[in-house]
Amino acid sequence: METKTTRRQEAAVTGRGDRHHRFSVDAPQRITGGGTGNAGGAVINVLAVVAVFVLTVLPMSPLVLAQLPLSLQNLVVENVVIEECSLRNHAIAAGGSLHNGRPHCHFTPSNRTVCFRGIDTKRFGVGGRFNQTRQLILCDWPARSFDPLMLARLVPKLERFALAGRGLQRLAHDFPALPFLRMVNITGTRLNYTGVSTFYELSNLQVLNLRGNELEQIQPYRFRNGNVQVYLQGNLWNCTNDMIWLLKEQSQHYTDKLTLVCKDWKYTGRPVLTAMEYKRVVQESCLHEEIWNCSCHVSYLRLSDDGLSFDPMIMVNCSDRGFYELPQYLPGNTTVLHIAHNKLQSVDSLTTNEHYRSVQDIYMDDNRITSIDILEDTIWLDNFRILSLRGNRLNRIRVYSVEHAMERNPGVGKIYLSNNPWRCGCRFAIRFQRFLRKHESLVADSRNITCYVLNEEDGRKQYQQVLTVTPNDICRASESNAATFYNTLSIIFASLIVLIFIKLAYDYYNYRKYGKLPWLIMKMP
Repeated sequence: METKTTRRQEAAVTGRGDRHHRFSVDAPQRITGGGTGNAGGAVINVLAVVAVFVLTVLPMSPLVLAQLPLSLQNLVVENVVIEECSLRNHAIAAGGSLHNGRPHCHFTPSNRTVCFRGIDTKRFGVGGRFNQTRQLILCDWPARSFDPLMLARLVPKLERFALAGRGLQRLAHDFPALPFLRMVNITGTRLNYTGVSTFYELSNLQVLNLRGNELEQIQPYRFRNGNVQVYLQGNLWNCTNDMIWLLKEQSQHYTDKLTLVCKDWKYTGRPVLTAMEYKRVVQESCLHEEIWNCSCHVSYLRLSDDGLSFDPMIMVNCSDRGFYELPQYLPGNTTVLHIAHNKLQSVDSLTTNEHYRSVQDIYMDDNRITSIDILEDTIWLDNFRILSLRGNRLNRIRVYSVEHAMERNPGVGKIYLSNNPWRCGCRFAIRFQRFLRKHESLVADSRNITCYVLNEEDGRKQYQQVLTVTPNDICRASESNAATFYNTLSIIFASLIVLIFIKLAYDYYNYRKYGKLPWLIMKMP
């Protein structure tokens, strides 16, 4: 009878097809989160099983994973309940009371021990009833850490071990050598880290269940036994970390890796393997001879409009790499390019190179760029989001061209233009100032933009803030007089035009009402 029970319990833990993740055969499968009723829970159970079946049967291809609707992926069971740790069994084990929160253990004839709120080592020392324990379940572990070394002293014949409790955050040491231990279940905790060799000394380990914790990243575990099944679903996987090794892992240790879902802000809801596949492709693309010394990252995975695939948004960082011109190659879907602190002199590739069509944010600070006039009336200027040109050699720009592009571009975010040697020419400075005042919210560093005038006495450059300069500060007397003359002339011509139209209107009125022609017409031969 004990042998049959043991086999049934092992089947419940291993869970064929990764469908059942409980620790005891006596407990029905539960799905936490959402507070569904019996009918709703049944529906979710069915959908969850279907989801796991689909994910298990499909070939291990991230591109296939990307075709699954996210709603289906997220129905996969992500939380695990250890039935012995439920409140109902807790009350039963405590004899109808909760022992006022004190540690207490419940022993059964089948050599199973269930402890709540820790272990009272003063009452239960080494040896005694613990020495006969084959299955140990620790519920509501109260401490932030758990030391597996205590198991070797307390339960040397342990075969199955389970640990639960939202207070637990770390394991104080690796598991010691426990020759009989076959199953480890650490579930529903805040455990956020496990080392590569945490379970290495467990020579007979068969099942490692780490579902429902707060692990963000793992490296491939080292096992003495080549047949260990590892379950990792329901953790807070941070896919900005490098877990590309999961794509290459062929040992079949990680049974449910097809169902793992990213939880970080950048990749949230995306399958872990899909995110890692995109990261792998980008890393390989970054080995191109044009950008071999740059770094490439997937900055975001955007769900496509049809909801069946993803569009990666890639960031390439080529800053301080000795570039004399913009690289002629970029990975597909590159949206952000950092290429500051180089020796660029032109931005021609933005208008001629198809690799820059998707680049929305470009940071070209601290280069040698002298002009961006070539961007006038280009598609790129009408679609950019961030353009950073701080610390270059710009002294003039076609203000009207940039302004028109900003008005046509609904997605424009920020422009950075400070630390350039802007020339305080009388006409340019006034136009530039109007532009900065009108678009001060878009030109992020407008208050730091300065221009210079040459001192007539010693030829030194005198810098002034563009937003505060006045015509008297930057316009010479001759330029001011010329400007005054032209302004006066413009007013005179405008006045004459207005008078002519008034005279025409008056003559037209007299002709229609009295039939009289204008006096000048009457005097003409």
